[in-house]
Amino acid sequence: MPPLPTRLLVVGNDVRLIHLLRRYGEQSGCQMIVPAPASEATQADPGQPTALVFLSLDDLQTAQTVVDDLAALETPVLVCASVAEEARARELGADACLLHPLTYEHFLAVLAAIGPSQAH
Repeated sequence: MPPLPTRLLVVGNDVRLIHLLRRYGEQSGCQMIVPAPASEATQADPGQPTALVFLSLDDLQTAQTVVDDLAALETPVLVCASVAEEARARELGADACLLHPLTYEHFLAVLAAIGPSQAH
């Protein structure tokens, strides 16, 4: 398996999804950065994350200006979404979707697809 991005900044406040992502991050060796409170994540200093993970399509939409800035820096943007939301997520700038119900295998596959070669 290719190396995974190592620092993922989580944006959103879905406590259950944060818990799941932290567990998956620990299992895969990724550091999950979850600013507190989560609503201020776009103002936090994440210490250069290798990717950004939005917990919902609404969170992605709310932070649209941040996403536009990240596109210039080539920081991958992930969003947790349903299959029905995937096209809209891509329109809003998501590079990949963590599709519900999120499994550990899918989490790893998405991280491997964005890999460190794309994650700065």
